[in-house]
Amino acid sequence: MGGDWGRRKRTRAVVREMSPNFTNALANYFGTGPTDLAASRVAHNNYITALIEHGVEVDILPGIAENPDCTFVEDTAVIIEDVALIMNMGHPSREGEQRAVQDLLANHLTVVNLPGGAKMDGGDVIFFDDRLLVGRSTRTNDAGIEFVRKIAHEKGLGVMVFDVPSTTLHLTTVCSSPKPGMLIAAEGHLTSKQLQPLVEDGVEIIWIPNEESYAANVIGFEGGKVIISGNYPVCAEKLLAAGFDIWEVDMAHIRVADGSLTCCSIFYQ
Repeated sequence: MGGDWGRRKRTRAVVREMSPNFTNALANYFGTGPTDLAASRVAHNNYITALIEHGVEVDILPGIAENPDCTFVEDTAVIIEDVALIMNMGHPSREGEQRAVQDLLANHLTVVNLPGGAKMDGGDVIFFDDRLLVGRSTRTNDAGIEFVRKIAHEKGLGVMVFDVPSTTLHLTTVCSSPKPGMLIAAEGHLTSKQLQPLVEDGVEIIWIPNEESYAANVIGFEGGKVIISGNYPVCAEKLLAAGFDIWEVDMAHIRVADGSLTCCSIFYQ
């Protein structure tokens, strides 16, 4: 489980087509709101192609007109080994997105629903080696965190909780793991003090400058392969210098709705 588990098992993922009403998607942080549905769909198709080229079998769910943000499927569920935790979404406009995801995952995993009162978006959970990094944010409350902690501990995993700053939406927006023992973090959002316990535990941190903070969200695979957002040269240079084989996807028309690379998929095998 954790970061290494996730990379070894990234052979299958669920994604979701864009809502025909994607131009009404929520946007408060990195984006100003999508205006070009066709260009956004091209970006999403390129993203799916990148997953397939990395050996991922992709299941594609249809978009939902009533849920403009439904393509950000990561938020609907958190996979912990053989359990799929189905979220109570952090924003009321997103309720209902979970149903088709739950139906699909129930064919492969044990499904557990968050209890009433617990709120969480999957974008606030990072699988990192032998632990989960969990963000407390406007979309994730303490009851949600404690329920995830319970399931994680049952699977022998630790949990570290971070307060997500008001400058960003989710923990994964400004932090991700390209390989075991390494995190990418965005300056101006997370602080060295927050990550110091991990550094003391031997974790290597690659800091991305604030002007490229969006690029701190990446998808790592076995063998030093990593998908990154295109047009962020400092991030690309840092990862190349660290020995990674990078694949860039232009996410500009996804970013405008506060979406990132990890937002658009759930890996479940």
